Amino acid sequence: MSLPVRLLSFSFAVGLASVAGAQIQLTLPAEFDRAWGSGGTSSAMLGQDSSRTQMIYVAPFAPGTVVTEFGVRCAPSTIDRPSFTATIEIRMSSTAAQPGALSATFANNIGNDEVIVLPQQVVTVPAMPANRGTGVFATFPLTTPFVFGTNGNPNICVDFLVHGRSAGASWATDRAFAGTTGAVRDAGIGCGIGTPGSSSTAGVGGTYTDGSTVTFTLTGGPPTSLAFLLPSLDMKEFAPGFPLPLPLSVFGSAANCDLLLNLDFAPMPVITDAAGNASISMLFTGFTSFGFGTQWGYFIPPTAANPFGLEVLRNRYFYVGPRVVVPAAQYVWDLFDVNAATGSATTDSVPIARFTVL
Repeated sequence: MSLPVRLLSFSFAVGLASVAGAQIQLTLPAEFDRAWGSGGTSSAMLGQDSSRTQMIYVAPFAPGTVVTEFGVRCAPSTIDRPSFTATIEIRMSSTAAQPGALSATFANNIGNDEVIVLPQQVVTVPAMPANRGTGVFATFPLTTPFVFGTNGNPNICVDFLVHGRSAGASWATDRAFAGTTGAVRDAGIGCGIGTPGSSSTAGVGGTYTDGSTVTFTLTGGPPTSLAFLLPSLDMKEFAPGFPLPLPLSVFGSAANCDLLLNLDFAPMPVITDAAGNASISMLFTGFTSFGFGTQWGYFIPPTAANPFGLEVLRNRYFYVGPRVVVPAAQYVWDLFDVNAATGSATTDSVPIARFTVL
């Protein structure tokens, strides 16, 4: 099959999936829609066999908005995470409680219009492959849709209760996490030889912050070869309506050769040394609080397993600091007891969530 035909087939398949799943979806905090969070957690939702997580987001949508689904995002990883079942319950309310001033007593943060939008039941949490984009969530349709803001309160409170999980459950929730410095993470498996990495000089307030020079490295790649760095601010879609990852196997590359970011910047070429090492440095100045991802790639002689001869490594992602969550959102949690009346009020973090609304 020729390359244009492969591309047309892929475009048609993705287009059908986009039409079938067309709906209004809002990611909160909004800046993490196309970027990974800056810190994973085992506490918030599905991270333990018995837990309660209460999330408050400020004025996310207009009064009268109907919420029909709620989703959480698994933190990026370099391993595939299997599907499992969990017994969960979800409650929602419109609340006057303000992030930064939440009570450790769960009941004090709940609005007077609370609805059990998903009664306690067993649900299937889908498998989370390492090679995925930020648009992939574990989404739970609500048995009773929630009408936001009917009591005049400006914020939404989501109580997520985990009553139990099946054996072998593996999950870490992606979250926004505050800090003066940035946060570095790896996402995806990649294909081919070589290890991506990065380091940062000290900028305003710390490493991976405004004013830092970040050096992206490739070690152990093909020696004395052309390699290229792919930088991006978008880890959700390859193009509008085309969700990531983009499987390069469609064009003839080997398995796990998946593009994990948008090509919104031109590739940056470099020649590796005799050991297969290379580096590219970039100054980050005039920007604060945004996500930035990169992948290294290179061409190799075509083989039966990889006739296209292109290999790409995993995504090396970092979030530029300072990182701030309050006053936009905050959460309270109890890691061990789903029936707990009190929990720990985080100082400046929240799970990254997605609301499907009408």
